[in-house]
Amino acid sequence: MNSLRFRLVLLLILIGVIPCVLLRIGMLNSYENRAVSLRTSEILSQAKILANQIVSNDYLENSGSPTINAQLEQLSTIYVMIISDTFQVVKDTYKLDEKKTIISEEVIKSFYGEEITKYDSKYRYIEMTIPLVRTDQENESRQVIGVMMVSVSTDSISLNLDYLATNTRIIE
Repeated sequence: MNSLRFRLVLLLILIGVIPCVLLRIGMLNSYENRAVSLRTSEILSQAKILANQIVSNDYLENSGSPTINAQLEQLSTIYVMIISDTFQVVKDTYKLDEKKTIISEEVIKSFYGEEITKYDSKYRYIEMTIPLVRTDQENESRQVIGVMMVSVSTDSISLNLDYLATNTRIIE
């Protein structure tokens, strides 16, 4: 009789706890995916606007444009590198890598016209590369003249995720 009562209590606990744990895990994964997706699209739209201005102002040839330099300085929470077609860093927001050569798989793919977005949950950052494309209206041709590499921290998403995890454990 005692073992039957124990089994019944154990069964009721399992029926109550397992769905709660699964729900918590699902909620946290869903939140992280959605928050990263929103942050990525937000940064990507800003980066595309900046990329169009870089191309239209011929910034790769003349990196002294005060308008673009001011915009790069305003993006203090975002690390931006502007890379020429010779894989040389023309400008970066923190002036750490200027005049250095950068060759990576993402940069090379972007020179072929591909936009790449990558999220690293372990090191908490989003990295994207956007090709800088000059369009010739007469010939209707497109030429990739450079690449803009953007790196954004996702620490705020991680903090919110930790807060949400704490709250869901309490509710659980």
